[in-house]
Amino acid sequence: MQAARETGMTLLELMVGLVVLAVMLAFGAATLGRWSDDQRAASSARDVADAFALARAEALRSGSNHIVAFDVESGLSGISSDIVIVDDGAPANADCRIDSDEIVHRISLGRGVSFGTDAGLANGTPAPDDDGDSGNQAAGASFTDADSPAGDASWVVFMSDGLPRRFSQNATAVPPCSDVGPVGDAGGAIYLTNGNRDYGVVLSPLGSARVHRWVNGSGWTQ
Repeated sequence: MQAARETGMTLLELMVGLVVLAVMLAFGAATLGRWSDDQRAASSARDVADAFALARAEALRSGSNHIVAFDVESGLSGISSDIVIVDDGAPANADCRIDSDEIVHRISLGRGVSFGTDAGLANGTPAPDDDGDSGNQAAGASFTDADSPAGDASWVVFMSDGLPRRFSQNATAVPPCSDVGPVGDAGGAIYLTNGNRDYGVVLSPLGSARVHRWVNGSGWTQ
């Protein structure tokens, strides 16, 4: 009988084991939840890069201007999702406006992901090769409009040559799209954060996009 009792488990031992198991499960769930959050942020950053690539490809294919706009600025006219791609029509007829009936693709950021950088992470530090001059990296976009080199913008337009350009929304421009910058001046970036990871999606003046991730202690990935 004594040997049988010694090989058994006491109630106290069982309770201790359950507590240890609960702690391990909670830690695992928190780790899994954080990993899932970071995956959504990474996926959203890739969506931004894909939006640039799609607009460029469609502009080349169709010969129509294609606008990529981001819901970074409050009250941006015509925006109806976090990211929209707009077929603005042939250059002679385009009006450089984000019209809801011209939107051909809408993209929503992942849950918990927003535009901008976190104060405890990149905190507005420009990503590598970010040529945008707005200084609003912390808010989410470094693009500028065509009216002013320092004017804030959260959009670019790809024209039939597949190259991005700065522009200004102008409903009364004559000729249409008169406020469009030259080739080579539309470099900039869109920034995303989930509070744990910051991402910068840099658009080159020639239209290619590259995703960078902020790593504390090391800065932006190259």
